[in-house]
Amino acid sequence: MKKDKVVLLNIISNFILQFVTILSGFIMPKLILNNFGSEVNGLVSSVGQFLNYISLLEGGISGVIMAAFYKPLFNKDNSKISSILNTTKHFFRKIAYIFIIYSLIVAFVYPLIAKTSFSYIYLITLVLIMSFGLFMQYHFSLALKLLLNADKKVYIVSFTQSIIFVLNIFLAIVSLYIYPSIHVIKMISALLYIVQPIVFNHFIKKYFIIDSSLKEDNSLIKQRWDGFAINIAYFIHANTDVFLLTVLSDIKLVSVYSIYKLVVNGLTQTIKSITSAIMPNIGHLYAKGNIEELNEKFNTYEFFNFFAVGFLFTVAGLLITPFVMIYTKNITDINYYEPLFGIVLVVAELMYVLKSPHLSLAYSANMFKKMKIPAYLEAVINIAVSIVLINYLGLLGIAIGTLVAMTYRTIYQVYFLKNHILNRKLSIFLKKFIVFGVSSLVGICISLYLIPTVDYSIFSWIIAGITYSLIILLIYFISSMIFYKKEILYLKNYLLKK
Repeated sequence: MKKDKVVLLNIISNFILQFVTILSGFIMPKLILNNFGSEVNGLVSSVGQFLNYISLLEGGISGVIMAAFYKPLFNKDNSKISSILNTTKHFFRKIAYIFIIYSLIVAFVYPLIAKTSFSYIYLITLVLIMSFGLFMQYHFSLALKLLLNADKKVYIVSFTQSIIFVLNIFLAIVSLYIYPSIHVIKMISALLYIVQPIVFNHFIKKYFIIDSSLKEDNSLIKQRWDGFAINIAYFIHANTDVFLLTVLSDIKLVSVYSIYKLVVNGLTQTIKSITSAIMPNIGHLYAKGNIEELNEKFNTYEFFNFFAVGFLFTVAGLLITPFVMIYTKNITDINYYEPLFGIVLVVAELMYVLKSPHLSLAYSANMFKKMKIPAYLEAVINIAVSIVLINYLGLLGIAIGTLVAMTYRTIYQVYFLKNHILNRKLSIFLKKFIVFGVSSLVGICISLYLIPTVDYSIFSWIIAGITYSLIILLIYFISSMIFYKKEILYLKNYLLKK
């Protein structure tokens, strides 16, 4: 398969995956809310976050492994590929065994710290059931997934995960009709992860010659500590808010947070569906050492990221609260109307995603060690500001903590790229930030002038969404044609290339 077609297939498959993921992300909580209430929905989100804390043991190894795979894949060095894969499998299996102990600890301790009305046995069994899916991934799937992704076979992973999500939705609906139990629904989700290693192993055997007897490369495991700070920063971004709300607030507030987070997570994953398909190509270009071509493609990558992130998150800022109110209609056990929190959360996530191209290139260049201190600072800022403000502002304080940390990290990554990899002028990023920032503000003003309020009905929300999207898209396109015609032509030629 031609390189360009592989990239396009990766992007398409990732879009399908993200569509299915977003669909699942909206359908499953809605099913839980309607059948079990906000407390169970908050409980499921909270338990999931606590179980994900095991990812700290990974210590950033995924990024290190991906970077390590690029060169031997480029050189078609099967011995080195086998050595890296054997090392990765062994490492993740160790984590899987530790996870068994960790999940037992969470099962018995969580009921003591969570403010919930459910029984001890109810909570213990739910934690253990939800832990099974993660165990399957660490023990059997993650190492294989990293190799497939590094070799630009993202489409295999994406299509497999898409099928699992679709099956999960279908079987969850069926189970609710037969025997409505959150434990049964989560058991179905966990068992479906058995599909992943079966499919991944099939394609590994098809495309690679893996010698499982080759000696492990333990230097890679040592390098994970260079990526540990990156892992910590992402972990804090993804998990701190729910932890703080669980310990310092009501479990029902976790449900409110998780519903708003559904929207921004869906947008973030949509953007990542593109970046994860492009990232291996960036890694291969860096490994090849063609800085001129790397610069050209990175500029286009950054432009596209700005366009997509700015457009999607601007529309989301206008529509997130009306959507949540429609989504939680008839759910009266807690108030879901938090408009200011919704806007700040959208802006915080926008800042988080804006740095994706810069972070991706830094990963590809294996610059983990040099990014340790700023990554730790990001984590500290996020936790400290959130803890201080949660007592005064609640959900809004959590969102502000994330926004402050993400703004700092985005600024740092732009400087890092200039000083350590591409030596780009800072004005290149700043110009895009201003152009698309002003475009968003103009689009918001025009949109709110035409439709100042959105009724809490699906029809009204759809009409407003279409109107806002067309207005902002038109303004973005005009701005791009004025300032970034070269990048648009490059993308056009790339997509039309046969």
